[in-house]
Amino acid sequence: MKRLVALGAVLASACGNATDDRPATLEYITQTILAPSCASAECHSAFKRQVGDQFDTVDATRRTIVGNQLVAFPDDVSDPAHSFLIQTLTVGTPSILYPGEGNVRMPFDSPIPDADVQLIEAWIADGAPGAQCLPNAEQRGCLATTVGSVTTYKVVECVGGTIGAIVTVCPGDQSCTIERGNGQCLAR
Repeated sequence: MKRLVALGAVLASACGNATDDRPATLEYITQTILAPSCASAECHSAFKRQVGDQFDTVDATRRTIVGNQLVAFPDDVSDPAHSFLIQTLTVGTPSILYPGEGNVRMPFDSPIPDADVQLIEAWIADGAPGAQCLPNAEQRGCLATTVGSVTTYKVVECVGGTIGAIVTVCPGDQSCTIERGNGQCLAR
């Protein structure tokens, strides 16, 4: 009888009430979820970089998330399920390679487990530390915020991909983007 009670307790604890104690960090998510699931040679590796995405290293994941706006910081923090990354992993997004052919969910061959998606959502809700900006050689990056139809560009401290203090706000005729002048204001 004691064995049955013990077995019942073990089974009950395995039914989903466990707390996920894995670290919600860019490093952990890259190494244990994105790299094994997405960075195969024919998909999002340094070799192929399908649709410009690469997930085989932490630096490549940061560059992909920031540069391709898979997580729009700070907008997606309040609603991680709205982020392009989570949409792509759960319900799918319009195909970039084959426009007009409907939504494509990634990874294409097998969904990422719900617990892993929830961990990524928790990381985004925490501000997506490590993938908020792309640091240049001086550890500066860019932040664009839009209110209504007005976008304000800022040069920010960017250490390890996380936004720090605002260095300067770009004048109205200048911008700061990772494509042009990452970490400095340039004329538009």
